[in-house]
Amino acid sequence: MGMRRISLMVLILMSGVFLAQGISVRMDPIVVSKTVNPGTSFNYEIFLENDSEFESITLKAMVMDITETEDGAYDLKQPGSTKYSIARWVKVEPDTITVPPKETKTVIVTVNIPRGVSGGLYGAVTFEIQTPQSQETQRPAEEGAYGEIEFKYRMASFLEIVVSGTRKRIEAFPAYFKVERSDDIPSIRMQIGDGALVFTLGVLNKSNVHIVTKGTLTIKTKEGRTIAKMPLGAGRGVVLPDITVNMRTITRRFFPPGEYVARAVVDYGGRRPIVAETTFTVTSEKVETKEEKEEANPVMITVDPADIEIKAIPGSYRSAIVKVSNLGEETLQVEGKILPLVYDLYGEILPEEERGTPPEWIKLTPASFSLRPGQSRNVRVAVRIPKDFTGGYYADVIFKTEGGLQTEVGANLLVFAGKDEDITKEASADLVYTVKEDGIYADIVFENTGNYHLLPKITFGLNRITPQQVTDEGLIIPEKVESLIQEEISSTNPVLPGTKRIFSIFIPVVLEEGQYELLARCDYGKSPIVLRKSFQMEGRNGE
Repeated sequence: MGMRRISLMVLILMSGVFLAQGISVRMDPIVVSKTVNPGTSFNYEIFLENDSEFESITLKAMVMDITETEDGAYDLKQPGSTKYSIARWVKVEPDTITVPPKETKTVIVTVNIPRGVSGGLYGAVTFEIQTPQSQETQRPAEEGAYGEIEFKYRMASFLEIVVSGTRKRIEAFPAYFKVERSDDIPSIRMQIGDGALVFTLGVLNKSNVHIVTKGTLTIKTKEGRTIAKMPLGAGRGVVLPDITVNMRTITRRFFPPGEYVARAVVDYGGRRPIVAETTFTVTSEKVETKEEKEEANPVMITVDPADIEIKAIPGSYRSAIVKVSNLGEETLQVEGKILPLVYDLYGEILPEEERGTPPEWIKLTPASFSLRPGQSRNVRVAVRIPKDFTGGYYADVIFKTEGGLQTEVGANLLVFAGKDEDITKEASADLVYTVKEDGIYADIVFENTGNYHLLPKITFGLNRITPQQVTDEGLIIPEKVESLIQEEISSTNPVLPGTKRIFSIFIPVVLEEGQYELLARCDYGKSPIVLRKSFQMEGRNGE
């Protein structure tokens, strides 16, 4: 009877160190995340360090696809098997490498992005440790042996690439919102035991690029009193396209028996955050949500356009149409309402209870309606501007779903009462930065000093300055300016008159000794604001 070989693949994901059977390998970087233009290429090095005292290690490189589990872990797949595969455009040299004991070797990864590609591209450069079994091309059969196990040890360096362009789409929706006891979830019970409450929001990414999530969970009583506010999330918060990933909060806080409302707000890079609510009941024996009573489906509701701009003279009437669509598989009951539009310093919409009351001269028709799966409904936003009102007014047009899993979407209503010549677009800005060992942390504080909303675009730049030099022979070498980095940040939400907005960026760069210049350009509809800050690095890393 011939021998049957059974392959057992051990994947070491999201870790830079691999340890097994005396093998110790360090790898860097674990994740490469970049935004690139179509039709361009770039390369980078992966460092492989053999910590073993006596044994050389041979590794074979391969480019594979990746997908993601509900817990946010990356899984390796065959190259070319996923919709967003980058495998065909990645080359690794050399593809087989031997690292002697206590030494470090590098491989060069070259990525060529063709023209005509948009959205996100994902994959992993994997390194399979070649064991004696895997290096043998053929083994003789052993009489009476049923089989043997071949262990394949792999570690991966992941690629997350966004191709810049106009076809990038950012959309995410709540898939489910569960409240459970840790007693009923074996994997969590093993880690923390019984008696905790587990809040789980499934985030479905329908973008054509990955998103990075950051959430907040608020617990209120049925009467609306806030009793807890906690972070919601897991790991890096990255969700690949067409994937649902769990965001969790686990708490041992005691909730007396009664009915509560859990509200999750998740920022993911879209114009508005995901907002999901569910009602749950706590008894002495169990916790129950409305959603658990029937199979949950993602709630996918959209509103178009995202911004409604109305200019009119005081005392006049104007209206606009917004289209509300149900992209999910369940019939939804939708309720519309008007609230003041108010942002914090970072462009996040304030909670409803902090925004005051809306004016009576803005109306929605209809304000309540149902949407079947795939159905859209036109809603009229009517504005009758008071005769004594001038300047800008900003409202939030919100549409909420009713039922077990509740969510909301909205549009910005931007009203200006007056003539075009009455509009003043004015702004000021300041640049604040800190240089640390791992890079530069910079903030632009942008203030709208006019009477009209602004959508600024911020461009950060970093230059290295080589001063003018005069050689011993009297030859003058002019000053040289080398552009090291240029990054753009566009405002997804308007900066309203009389308010400030902070735009933050981190530039991961290790600076050698020399003179540098940090630049920031703010384009907002008039002559741009250009800010420059020069600094000197003394010694390596500023030491």
